[in-house]
Amino acid sequence: MRIFAHYNLSNGSYSENLVEALTKYADVTVDRPPPGCHIDIFLSLSMGHDDVLLEVQRNTPNSKMVTYVWDCYGWIMDQDDRYDWEAYGRLIKGSHAVLTPSHGQTLRLKEHWDVDDSKVIRCYGQYFDHDNVRDGNYVCNAMREIPDRQLGWVDRACHELQIPYNHGGRKRGQTGRTWDEYKDFIAGASFIVCPWYEASTGGMSLLEGYNLGKEVLVCDSPYLGAKDYFGDRAHYYQPDYPSMKAKIKEMWENKDSFPSRPLEDKQEFCSQFSADKFAERLYLTLKGLL
Repeated sequence: MRIFAHYNLSNGSYSENLVEALTKYADVTVDRPPPGCHIDIFLSLSMGHDDVLLEVQRNTPNSKMVTYVWDCYGWIMDQDDRYDWEAYGRLIKGSHAVLTPSHGQTLRLKEHWDVDDSKVIRCYGQYFDHDNVRDGNYVCNAMREIPDRQLGWVDRACHELQIPYNHGGRKRGQTGRTWDEYKDFIAGASFIVCPWYEASTGGMSLLEGYNLGKEVLVCDSPYLGAKDYFGDRAHYYQPDYPSMKAKIKEMWENKDSFPSRPLEDKQEFCSQFSADKFAERLYLTLKGLL
């Protein structure tokens, strides 16, 4: 199988790790194929870049176009002008297969573009070891800021409860932490929270922290992808402010005593969401298209 994979350079290392893992199963190139070049699968791992993708689609008419949709939310049409969403919708509808990291994305694809046959292929966390995993006495939110309906809730709750809170994500236009800074930020968390009503995975920081032994708190929303990964292993709050605040308070007051699975159990669980496992799931899906 020959695959052309296209991804955003801004998401370079994450996609590069996936492409490298895919090379164990197929011949993968990231160089734009010339007209008439034989490609079995044209795999778009990119949000935007519609002109490039449509050009490659025209140049390789016999290839199977597969689009992996990372982020598709209820607010994108009105509040996210980074991409041409109408063009992206045409690209999705013209694909032979549409893949997503979670069920919430499939719901939004149906709502925005009437795509009802997308398939969930769960992605991976970039796990790391750390020599100072500790309770640094703060609630950790590693998510970048987005115009989510629950924006500001976790900041407000922790302020009202007088609980130390650390937001390690970036606001639009800002540069995030370095990788070493990020790893220490996760390693020092008391527990990790995803504050959003909808997010494709809830943030890979949840898995990366869980792999270090941290507990995770997420919203029990149909659009929050963490449920697809954690099931009953996560702590949940309902999608209302009093529920979030009460759950943060409960977890904080019991952070030294609430039941937690052994570290070895957590790491074994996380192993199914490695780059190699993601690549294997992706390959088997792509193989089924030929």
